[in-house]
Amino acid sequence: MSAETYVSAILTSPPSPPTPSTLQKYECAICKVSYKTKLGLTRHKTIVQKYNVQREGLYTLPSEAITDFKTYLVYIIQSKLKGHFSQSGRQTISFPCLENLFFEVFKGHIHHYNYRSGNYKCLFQGPDAYIQISTLFNNSNWGHKFFDNNQQTFIRLFDARAEVEANQEGIFDSSGN
Repeated sequence: MSAETYVSAILTSPPSPPTPSTLQKYECAICKVSYKTKLGLTRHKTIVQKYNVQREGLYTLPSEAITDFKTYLVYIIQSKLKGHFSQSGRQTISFPCLENLFFEVFKGHIHHYNYRSGNYKCLFQGPDAYIQISTLFNNSNWGHKFFDNNQQTFIRLFDARAEVEANQEGIFDSSGN
């Protein structure tokens, strides 16, 4: 009996070092979506900018109506804040309102608009997100609800990057480094 051994080799050139253009990712600072090219990010920003321009058919409302709506919106948010820890966690607030009102309050912060459904999406991210919303509502306590006996509940905005950094620190601390 003869034993035959087959050896096959595929020769390829060594991988070329990555060029800066292949490593470069262009990221939207608001929604954190990455684009391969600067043109893709520019196109995205142009579309988002169009969402923040008042479209035809929407009439401008008096400032008193906008102020009243902001007050009502803060009231709705605070009514969702309950006093017991069992009701904590992610909360979603949804209610019908005039498109004109929504646009007037959130213009400049609209990041997506669905033409079919007429739904708008606003994103507030980063360490100054709470301050941005406070400025928008003209109310620094929009995310706090005060109860008797000096108790309060509040909104804590999720910061994904801070969460990742905290988890990385936890990994390093647990391994002794």
